[in-house]
Amino acid sequence: MQKLKKERIKILGAYGTRGINKGTSSILLNSKRVIDAGNLLEALREESVMIEEIWLTHSHLDHIVDIAYIIDNYFTKRIKSLKIMGLPQTLKALKEHFLNDAIWPDFSIIKMAIGDENVIEYIPIETGKKYKVSENESIEAFTSDHTVASCGYIYERNNSRILIGTDTYSLDNYIDILENNHDIKSCILECSFSNEMEILAKASKHLTPKLLFQQLQKLQRDDLLIYINHIKPIYEEKIIAQIEQYKGKWQVKIIKDGFFLTF
Repeated sequence: MQKLKKERIKILGAYGTRGINKGTSSILLNSKRVIDAGNLLEALREESVMIEEIWLTHSHLDHIVDIAYIIDNYFTKRIKSLKIMGLPQTLKALKEHFLNDAIWPDFSIIKMAIGDENVIEYIPIETGKKYKVSENESIEAFTSDHTVASCGYIYERNNSRILIGTDTYSLDNYIDILENNHDIKSCILECSFSNEMEILAKASKHLTPKLLFQQLQKLQRDDLLIYINHIKPIYEEKIIAQIEQYKGKWQVKIIKDGFFLTF
């Protein structure tokens, strides 16, 4: 019997760089957990004090920036340490180059205003390991092909699963996962640049509409709903037109800030 009830998550930031009223990568899984921290402050405001876990895909600024600001703005209202979950290389980059007392305070050695815990706790994760985060939710990281150590996530809630991709140039790993997990019916894929910018896309390990749908031809199944994010706002109209041109058989939705995504 087909599952009728759909789960959903909220896109807080959908874009590959900040623009006017356009936030960078962040997805609200539930009231306590997000993937990436590109647009937490504007999207959540005071509700950001409820966030207990940030699951990072990688260390680039558009995915981490609001870690700094949600702590700074609501320091006195937090009652639990903020757990930063990520690959060891990602956490190392944050410690050495971001929350390092030179760029921003090292909150991992600062006590919270309430209680004895430090404001931030770094927790390294492994790819291929399923982490149960509540009675009905789990999350599992998989390797992505980017210029720094990077991972996407398979998120599961009430036996519904979605592949949440991140910045990447190759989809080979994604395709392997989707071919072997037909219960995953939805996925989020990036598309950062227009086709004319393929040289830059390759150098920075991002996708264009042409590269994206060329690679998806390797996928044997055709029952996926593909959500596309990480578009660079200045090229948005051109990229969307090229996605329409190249999408072929695929059912595609372009996601925006505030978008509720079903899976």
